[in-house]
Amino acid sequence: MSRITFFFALILFSCQGQSTNRIQQTTDTADAKTIAPKNNAISCEQVITQLVKSSNAIAFSQFSDTLVQAAVAYLGPEKLTIKLYVVNNISENPLEKRLVEHAVGWLEFHQKTGQLLDITNDPDNPLNLRYDKRIAQEHDLSSLCRSTAAIAQPGSGYALRDVMLVKDIKFNGKLDRFFTRSEFEKVFGRPDSIQLLKDEAPCITIFDTEAPDDKYLYKSGSRFETSGDSVAVEDFWFLNGNFISYIGIRIDANTTIEDMQQLFPTAVNERQGMDKAGKLWVIRLREDNEGILDGHIRMYFKSGKAQSIHWWSPC
Repeated sequence: MSRITFFFALILFSCQGQSTNRIQQTTDTADAKTIAPKNNAISCEQVITQLVKSSNAIAFSQFSDTLVQAAVAYLGPEKLTIKLYVVNNISENPLEKRLVEHAVGWLEFHQKTGQLLDITNDPDNPLNLRYDKRIAQEHDLSSLCRSTAAIAQPGSGYALRDVMLVKDIKFNGKLDRFFTRSEFEKVFGRPDSIQLLKDEAPCITIFDTEAPDDKYLYKSGSRFETSGDSVAVEDFWFLNGNFISYIGIRIDANTTIEDMQQLFPTAVNERQGMDKAGKLWVIRLREDNEGILDGHIRMYFKSGKAQSIHWWSPC
């Protein structure tokens, strides 16, 4: 009888032990889930997109949140500069797509204060946006975005909104700023007139050769400098259907100053009037991100429409 009692007691103890182990394992698993680190597979772009789309950014008043995309353009020690853009198909061939990005807004996220500012219309008086702050609190954006964003250099806070890089410009959608005489005639035709540089005595030239046969070619109001077989654009007027393609966006005589504000809000906000009637305006764009070059690009607008673009250099 005592053996039977001992046997049942042993079975009971064993079952309780197994039950206790199962409870302990369940508790450990639950605790592990609670303290497990967050999924680090999420990308910088995904987090920034979530953050931006939870906000009341100005771009959403013109474009739906399904069209607007976001990317970190610059990463500084205290803030991230965020570019908002939409993707457009600019192809004239329905069977072939040519997708380009079109900037529609600029934001700054200040990591210490948690502020999300919309600097699209007025960088000096930004709009303080509402957004889901939990998104920023759950991720270290500085570390997450470091490998995908350009590191901002001192003084380059508004670089992307002030710079027009020559490599991104195509004249009439075909030519770079520098090309050959035969390419000139193929795209623009024969010049309307030709003048020797020495007769016009410019204070500075593009090729800086001072060769006696260097010339200016004039076509539809535009002026091109030559040196031997090389040609460069100095002044380009949006006349007779001429246009430039900048990062795939067409700029021509129908482009308004408001259109340009989407690309260069700072430059447009700092535009200068060239006449008392307020019909002629000029905006200035740097030629490089580093601010090393002394010259800049001037774009003129008459009655609110793009008129010409000019490369200016100090004498």
